[in-house]
Amino acid sequence: MIETLTIIGGGSAYAPGLCNALIEHAAALPLRAIRLHDIDDDHLAIVAALVRHLAAHHGGRLEVTATGDLVEAVRGTDVVLNSMRPGGFACRQLDETIPVELGIPGQETVGPGGFFFALRSVPAALAVHAAVAAHAPDAILLNYTNPTNIVTQALAGRPGPRVIGLCDQSDEDLGALAAALGQPGAAYDFRCVGLNHATWYADVTIAGAPLGALPATLPPPDDLDEEHRIRFALSLELAHRHPGWWPNSYLPYYGAPARFVAHTRAVGTRTQAILAGLERYYDHFREVTRQAAPRLLHHRGSAGFGDLAVRVIAALASPTPHRLVLNVVNQGATASFDDATVVEAAVGLGVDGVTRAPCPTPPADAVPLLRQLERYQRLTAVAAAGTDRQAMIEALAANPLVADVATAGALIERARDAYGDHLPALR
Repeated sequence: MIETLTIIGGGSAYAPGLCNALIEHAAALPLRAIRLHDIDDDHLAIVAALVRHLAAHHGGRLEVTATGDLVEAVRGTDVVLNSMRPGGFACRQLDETIPVELGIPGQETVGPGGFFFALRSVPAALAVHAAVAAHAPDAILLNYTNPTNIVTQALAGRPGPRVIGLCDQSDEDLGALAAALGQPGAAYDFRCVGLNHATWYADVTIAGAPLGALPATLPPPDDLDEEHRIRFALSLELAHRHPGWWPNSYLPYYGAPARFVAHTRAVGTRTQAILAGLERYYDHFREVTRQAAPRLLHHRGSAGFGDLAVRVIAALASPTPHRLVLNVVNQGATASFDDATVVEAAVGLGVDGVTRAPCPTPPADAVPLLRQLERYQRLTAVAAAGTDRQAMIEALAANPLVADVATAGALIERARDAYGDHLPALR
């Protein structure tokens, strides 16, 4: 029975939107309790007060507790959702700036930035996994921490809780495409194949109609920021080269890295933009907590972040599998990757676990990049769990945006000095 959910990273600005979605759908879910865990006591207290108020206003169906103690947070729980950000925004700023110094895109999941995030996320996720294995051995661990493919790969196959990786990027990508085609909010369907942030979408339908040929030009949705508009335009170029397919919006980083380096140098990092408005989110959370009829209007992350969690919780309690895009061990879903590789695929999820369906075969000229990313993912999952400097250099050199040992070594030396105690494996 899925009655208690523990959210690791429960003091983040993402957590209120996630919890609000769970609260609004509480009547259709088996949940009875939400536990929030975070190492930031101040932000945890703000979010916990807000979520308790939201829950009470919606009938008090969900009990909400908060703790900074990991063992207390996971003991006896049914589901753990890992959404922590080890190193916080100070380290994310380094993730996004150190690569740019060497002319490589700075991004928190792609390239060296994603690698250094993995060096922090994997050990932290392994600690959560160990705590769950010891204190809630029958629980399910949902990983929402980036880079989700590498973190999930590092956890997969270890004794202990079942592990599933989550990412709502496919919903963002197809939702943006529908909006650009003049059908915002339209229902869409697709099949997919690939790795997280490196998937290809096939058999796309929007409002029940096949996607068909795309126009030569297609303005991106108005609500996208400048970087996402660049990604959308480059995605359209990729789609024109691969009729019948739509690419994950992170794939353009590999095809046009100089565009993203130039963008960062011109306007600054995504972290700087987030930090400029971060405390306003918490001011809003305090304000909503004081409202007699609370209305949560602002939080980090799209609605899809919470909606996916709702759908996964509902699926885990369902005798009939629900179709979801998840990050799971391949186990024959596609011949394009090794059976032990964590892939992103449309699968069935129900009370009995994951059921896999055959993935489409990716475009032939996309396979070399996917294979290179697979090797990088597998090497990094191992390297990030240990302290072997040479293994780290070899893993980073396998990344398509790095591609050689000398550059990888230079990046790691720069990181050793910059991240300090946040990356003890490099000290």
